[in-house]
Amino acid sequence: MPRIAGHYVGFGVRTAVDAWVRERFRRRVAASGQAPTVVRAGDGEATAVDEYWNRHALHKHAFLSASESEAYLRRRNSDYPLFTELMELYVDHTGETILDYGCGPGDDLIGFLLYSNASRVIGMDISAKALGFAGHRVALHKIASARVQLLQITDAAGLIPLDDASVNYVLCGGVLHHSSHPAEILREFNRVLKPGGRACLMLYNRDSVMYHVWIAYAQLIRNDAFPGLTVDDAFTRSTDGPDCPISIAYSPDRVLEMCRTAGFDAQFAGGYLSVLELEWLAKYGVEANKEPRLAAEHRAFVQALERDSRGLPTYRGKPAGIGGVYRLSKRGAQPGR
Repeated sequence: MPRIAGHYVGFGVRTAVDAWVRERFRRRVAASGQAPTVVRAGDGEATAVDEYWNRHALHKHAFLSASESEAYLRRRNSDYPLFTELMELYVDHTGETILDYGCGPGDDLIGFLLYSNASRVIGMDISAKALGFAGHRVALHKIASARVQLLQITDAAGLIPLDDASVNYVLCGGVLHHSSHPAEILREFNRVLKPGGRACLMLYNRDSVMYHVWIAYAQLIRNDAFPGLTVDDAFTRSTDGPDCPISIAYSPDRVLEMCRTAGFDAQFAGGYLSVLELEWLAKYGVEANKEPRLAAEHRAFVQALERDSRGLPTYRGKPAGIGGVYRLSKRGAQPGR
């Protein structure tokens, strides 16, 4: 066990000391002026979604070095089979302006800044706490301030505080399924994108092992974890905390319709998997297929599952993970940048 000032400390104390050190370090970096300033750009009364994500940032503590930040990014990417492949992270964006909508604590913001050769990356989020972590990481990596802009917005409206045709590429990963105004946000993506601009979205995928095997079978039937709740309500309580106000598993058809209505040509690339989904399928897949109480929608999904050449589950020819990925381009625009 580690020693501090000559005394042995347990895991709980060790964790508390580590958190204290990291927070002190984050405040020192912020006070030094090295981190980019977070600009509040959204108006309106805070919604339950704003309040929730300002309390529950995805990261709890600041990184102590650029190498630690980068190692975390690599580890996060490896925890989700097909994640970087389906999300096309981080391809060449030389000279482009990228909007990372819902950037959180800056994972992909940093990824684009380090690996894509983008000239400018705009990080936008409703959480001041998350943006503070993102700015801290920018400072750790010593990224020029001219390449980064951090904006705090609000869930009260879907408006994006950027000029028309000012962005080459939009990344929106894991955000719209928590939003009060997803259709309006999609229209705003179309507005701020330049001709030929593209976008990549991730929304929780209804056609997934998590939704049909883990929630519908394992949790509701086998474990009786959510008595009286629908599958959708149980899903909402199972993803980002039991009190998360909005968390929706979208069917690909529903997302594609929203994207097309917003003026995009859109394709569903499939759902990247979590490592847990592979464990759940191995443990419960056979049982779920035989369960007479499982509703027809869920049984049809389980019966239609196949395996690709890597042994990963697919549904209707697409990867069947929780991370549903959609690739968008402006309707009528030529591919490219």
